[in-house]
Amino acid sequence: MKRPGMKTGFIAKESAAAENGFTLIETLLAISVLSIGLFALAALQAASIKSTTSANKRSMAVLLAENQIETYKSTPYANLPTGTLVEEGTTLSSWGIFTRTTNFQPGIPIAGVTTISVAVTWSDIVFGNTASGNVTLQTIIAQPPG
Repeated sequence: MKRPGMKTGFIAKESAAAENGFTLIETLLAISVLSIGLFALAALQAASIKSTTSANKRSMAVLLAENQIETYKSTPYANLPTGTLVEEGTTLSSWGIFTRTTNFQPGIPIAGVTTISVAVTWSDIVFGNTASGNVTLQTIIAQPPG
């Protein structure tokens, strides 16, 4: 319905022109939301790298401890050392520096056996934060009968 004094099509053209494109506020708001999302992804990536590095070091420490235990499992019982053996500065390529401490306890828990404990320690420096870790494995070797 046409009212007196009203131009036909004027309002429709003005409203269509106002709907084209984005306003500056809408663009700034979209950029802000996108920036917050990207910063969250960057923080997640940093946490992921830190966790992966820690897991890799723990795996290498377990490998060092297992290798030590397997070496002594293949040693004749009479040739097993006693006391504590400390190897500082054991390096595994780019995984870092580890300290391996092997403790021999003959007669524990009963006579005729030796308990071997291998502890491997290391320090992590990831993104400027220093944290240490350790792994301890233990086995009991029995003196063969006879």
